[in-house]
Amino acid sequence: MQKIQVKPGAKLQDYKAYGSLYSLVLDFLEQSKEAIASIQGSTIWMINSTAIGGGVAEMLPSQMRILRELGVSIEWLVIEAKDEAFFDLTKRIHNAIHGSGDGKFTPGDREVYEAVNKQNLPKALDLIADGDIVVVHDPQPMPLAAMLKKEKKVPIIWRCHIGLEDDTEVTDAVWKFLSPYTDDYDHFIFSLPAYVPKSLKSKTSIIPPAIDPLSHKNRALQLHKSIGILYQSGVLDNHKAILYHRYNHLVRRIMPDGSFGSPNQNSNLNLIYRPFVTEISRWDRLKGFKELMEAFIKMKKENQAHGDPEGLDYKRIQMTLLVMAGPDPAFVSDDPEGQAVLNELTKAYMALDAEMQNDIAILLLPLDNPKENALIVNALQRASSIIVQNSIQEGFGLTATEGMWKRKPLLVSGAAGLKFQVEHNKTGKINEDPTDIDSLSKTLAYMLNHTKERDKWGFNGQTRVIQHFTLFSQLISWLKVFEEQRLH
Repeated sequence: MQKIQVKPGAKLQDYKAYGSLYSLVLDFLEQSKEAIASIQGSTIWMINSTAIGGGVAEMLPSQMRILRELGVSIEWLVIEAKDEAFFDLTKRIHNAIHGSGDGKFTPGDREVYEAVNKQNLPKALDLIADGDIVVVHDPQPMPLAAMLKKEKKVPIIWRCHIGLEDDTEVTDAVWKFLSPYTDDYDHFIFSLPAYVPKSLKSKTSIIPPAIDPLSHKNRALQLHKSIGILYQSGVLDNHKAILYHRYNHLVRRIMPDGSFGSPNQNSNLNLIYRPFVTEISRWDRLKGFKELMEAFIKMKKENQAHGDPEGLDYKRIQMTLLVMAGPDPAFVSDDPEGQAVLNELTKAYMALDAEMQNDIAILLLPLDNPKENALIVNALQRASSIIVQNSIQEGFGLTATEGMWKRKPLLVSGAAGLKFQVEHNKTGKINEDPTDIDSLSKTLAYMLNHTKERDKWGFNGQTRVIQHFTLFSQLISWLKVFEEQRLH
């Protein structure tokens, strides 16, 4: 188990300097006073499975910085594992909670699950004291609660960031597999009410995830800064006026032969000179990348077959680029499925004709430097015409929140976490079935060719994020839970 150090970042005065955030900060400071006073003397311990990649690792540093500024003692632990069988199991658990897979788990799976957590227990026992509050995130460290309770008098909360609206045989099976571990938790937190198993409803709070508006992934970028980041990362070529050197690890692109090369090696992306549609996520079948690529191809072919070559709509779709970006799988230790999904996308890409390959960019984003990775994502999102999250299932989907904050129109699937954020025809479009290629293709074309509506959706989206999905509203909810657990 590793203790993660959180670097300095934005302070409360920095958030207050933004007019749109000023009242949020004041409300947060007023509403959090009693809860903060009640947990003095305790340390909050956040435990998850990775410090790089994923929403949990993204949200925790900002939350911790703000709470520490207000005098709260809060620390972050990450479990360590070398057993590939453990990550294979936890990925199957993750997929099963989303209703995917066969839902079959064996006694051998349980042995692997508990053995890895037991290996991480000694460090946790050395650090955690009686009276502290422990928050365990997602399934990977879930068995730790029972082990900790035997040695320490601490309230333990399980925070689940994933879920499915409907009960299925697969979800029933995975919750049955996890049920022996739930008894040792004092409270549960889910992102949406629909995700809560019936057996846990009486001890559950709902806290939707949220973004930090001033993080490197979400902070405002001037045009020259965005272009500079895209050059530093290798996405843009032939850029002369530059303040900073290129990053040590550059973005790579899938080449027509399936190899990895620089983004402009085979054909120049001309990224800042053309409309482009972007989806940025983990390489995961549940993210709907393959379906999005099929819909994009269909849109292009329909346009060529039936569009007016002299018309602006025709030319716009002809020029449009699809960017599908995700992490280099080698950097994500708890996602063994990532490489397989990337291989599937690569195979489909290799089968396309050269012209279509030039209009699709599958990009691998380096993760060696979290700040640089966040800035690359920020710059790509800000340069996009439309941000897509075509998830088959999605617990919440911070990429949607990020896009709305940046005033970008969203095209999302009907997955519960995304429908909770995006308002149809107000902040973007909801294409209910992410596997309906025809509908997805038509929705893409409509959004590309209705530029004024896109501007309206983007403006409304940022307003919605300010009202509901910033870290301040999230922290108020967290502090109330901590206060309740301390009082018990």
